[in-house]
Amino acid sequence: MEQLLVSSSPMAAASLPPPPVDVNQVPLDLQQMLQYVVKSQPEWWAYAIFWQTSTDDDGKNFLAWGDGYFQGDGVVNNNKGSSSSSSSLKSQAQSERKKVIKGIQALMDGNGDTDLVDDGDVTDTEWFYVMSLARSFSAGDGSVTGKAFGSDDFLWITGPAQFQLHYSCERAKEAQIHGIQTLVCIPTSNGVFELGSTQLIKQNLSLVQQVKSLFLCCPPIQFLEKSICFADIGLVTGLQQDDNDDKLRENSKKQPQPVVAKKKRGRKPKEDANMAALNHVEAERQRREKLNHRFYALRSVVPNVSRMDKASLLSDAVSYINQLKAKVDELELQLIDHTKKPKNVTESSSADNQSTTTSSDDQVIKANSTAAPEVEVKIIGTDAMIRVQSENVDYPSAKLMIALQNLQMQVHHASISSVNHLVLHDVVVRVPQGLSTEDELRTALLTRLEHH
Repeated sequence: MEQLLVSSSPMAAASLPPPPVDVNQVPLDLQQMLQYVVKSQPEWWAYAIFWQTSTDDDGKNFLAWGDGYFQGDGVVNNNKGSSSSSSSLKSQAQSERKKVIKGIQALMDGNGDTDLVDDGDVTDTEWFYVMSLARSFSAGDGSVTGKAFGSDDFLWITGPAQFQLHYSCERAKEAQIHGIQTLVCIPTSNGVFELGSTQLIKQNLSLVQQVKSLFLCCPPIQFLEKSICFADIGLVTGLQQDDNDDKLRENSKKQPQPVVAKKKRGRKPKEDANMAALNHVEAERQRREKLNHRFYALRSVVPNVSRMDKASLLSDAVSYINQLKAKVDELELQLIDHTKKPKNVTESSSADNQSTTTSSDDQVIKANSTAAPEVEVKIIGTDAMIRVQSENVDYPSAKLMIALQNLQMQVHHASISSVNHLVLHDVVVRVPQGLSTEDELRTALLTRLEHH
């Protein structure tokens, strides 16, 4: 399927390229800007997506679908031979994909009778592009889109080796599984511009500058007003993603055959008939966004995450809570044993008053001394998880915050727990420049804490 457009405006004939636009004379809307960037490049880019900045009910910024343009894989596959069993499975998968895309068309344009696809197959790249409608990102979620948004610096990922470096990112992982070999995220003043290609494309700074200049000089963008909820068209995402990974890996090895979408005919809007459905879609979208942000917060405090899906995250969180409970019980037992011991211990064969006085003074000094804090550091990508355990003496939380400030560590998340005169700090920070290893970070933090 060539040049699939998913935007707030009616879909034009995807097979016809847009007329050339002079950006210095004619103001562009968002869809024209996406097409202009894709078509003005000598390399073949399969799609372009603009992730717009939005704000949730708590006032936090996140990235959601603004608009997109799909040009196609740029590859023709003439090999149609396959076994009967694989053909049956592929036909069933293609039928489901077309059903989902038609459902999206019905939700966005109010007309479920119009065909969005023809008899050709829906490629893996096109399926990845359409599924992006349901995605949202934030600066601290670990995704490549969120990193570009939070750091204000572009990311250019090309080739298996670079994708492997970002394999903990669900967005990069899905892109590679669906045949994307080059993924680019460019931050702008009001969002992130994403490009994807099935070809290996080297880093091009002129393209990055072109995108930033285009979005800087153009008028305010009219974003997509209608929200998409895949629950309304029978698509289940999230936990079922793992079950589909094997099938997607098999399909991504085959080169897809691009087809041309049918030109749409004129139709009348059905706003009254779809008003109730749109209200339901908006409520469902907001509910899912809140749920996603809660999962992001949970993932930031769980130190060991086995997999990136929500079911595994909940399982890891339960295990982590049980570990904390066991540790609390152990500390309570140690405290009980410590209180049962006699407080005053005199040295044997000590008859001298001066020796007795000296022994008592030593005990007072030992009792008043404070144990050094215990610091654990684990670096994950550009972020670091720091755990500090210390006695609840002389405001340890304030000392820790001052130490983090001196080391120029930006705090993403922090939690404090106090149990039986002990304070446990869990902090997620961005790794500062000059401290690239866990040992360096731990030594620097201990040094700052001991000087306060």
